Amino acid sequence: MRPHGPTRRLVLAAGASALAARPALAGPLPSYPSEDFAQSVGINTHFGHDGTPYVDRFARCAAALDALGIRHLRDDIVLPAGGPPSGPPPQFRRIAELARAGYRFSLVFYDGLDVGPLVPPRRLPDIAAWSAGGLAIAEGSNEPNIAAGAGRPLASAEHQRALYRAARNAGGAVKVAGPSYVQANVAAAESLANAVDYGNIHPYPGMEHPENAGNGDLRRFVAAAQPIFGRAPLLATENGYHTALATRSFHFPVSEAVRARYTPRLLLWSFLQGIRRTYLYELAASVDRGEGDPEGRFGLLRFDGSATPTFSAVANLMRLFRAGPAVAGPAVAGPALDVALDAAPRDLQAIRFLRGDGAVLVPLWLGIDGWDRVQRRARPDAPAQGVTLTLSGVPKAARLHRFADDGSVGVETLGPARTLTLGVTDRLAILELV
Repeated sequence: MRPHGPTRRLVLAAGASALAARPALAGPLPSYPSEDFAQSVGINTHFGHDGTPYVDRFARCAAALDALGIRHLRDDIVLPAGGPPSGPPPQFRRIAELARAGYRFSLVFYDGLDVGPLVPPRRLPDIAAWSAGGLAIAEGSNEPNIAAGAGRPLASAEHQRALYRAARNAGGAVKVAGPSYVQANVAAAESLANAVDYGNIHPYPGMEHPENAGNGDLRRFVAAAQPIFGRAPLLATENGYHTALATRSFHFPVSEAVRARYTPRLLLWSFLQGIRRTYLYELAASVDRGEGDPEGRFGLLRFDGSATPTFSAVANLMRLFRAGPAVAGPAVAGPALDVALDAAPRDLQAIRFLRGDGAVLVPLWLGIDGWDRVQRRARPDAPAQGVTLTLSGVPKAARLHRFADDGSVGVETLGPARTLTLGVTDRLAILELV
């Protein structure tokens, strides 16, 4: 099965008119359980693609997943040619091993129109059994080109409806996501509101910052999906940045440093916009064809298995959102503190999370552009903006975690006080209160 081509990432959906990124407002911060955010993060894999690190270095990929801290994976189904196999195909032996370790999958059932060979919906019970309990979501076809000819929108819709029926006939434990239509295919799609549990978008921002109001504005993709999926909650089954700085494609790059800066913001921004889960593209680079090829520069791991700064940044983000002595330290959290903004500088984003150990996390950042797309280099650092937070009580301990462009996180211990004034930039900072 051939790797997907670069046109998969030329995703500029039409929809709602551009809006300015909504800043945080003065007053109490909106609050969510930290586990809700942790469960909103996934990542793409390709465990059925021979000749890639996913197959050739499977054990290293599994270890990297453990280090990364993301438990939700997305993969495409690769059925062997020549009829039904007598046992689980090799891809599913890998998937089952990860499922037994607690990973859960969204698996793509191709409709046979374009990229992948047809995966008949009637095979869902077999695929669920092969996945050893790891199949959580049966997903419609990946970016089908339904605008290419008459009859294609109906064929895509019928495949999706059959997949939905198969999941319901199997008891309904496996949820169903719609196909990931992109570009002109969005307008050509039939309504699938009655054939999905989740809608599906691929809202790549290109070289734009996550909170942008241009062609990569996440809210454009959300608006464009509504006529297809109705009020179903949305998954972003692919999203992220590539670093192929010599590319001539229309999906423009960012540097390694800026990708590490943008990606934690992208995940938090998607959560703030109501996306149920965002699957980063991808765990490991499947190919290495040089700096001109975007397909080899999406991986959080490079083709040789080395970690990029973005891998470190995401791992550090996920680690903060999990409770444990390595994160919270020896202090025992008291009653969860409420947090309010005294004033909100322009472009400030802020949210409050309650972690399982009782600690409060407050991510803070400026949603501004840090990349010069003409010169293909980082812009000069924007000045820090002073942000004052008022707490409902004095914390036992307060730490500020500042994310750097190399993926590392510096930690500053703050004095106990009910009012904290912090300098906030476009690099994510997370205040931890216990």
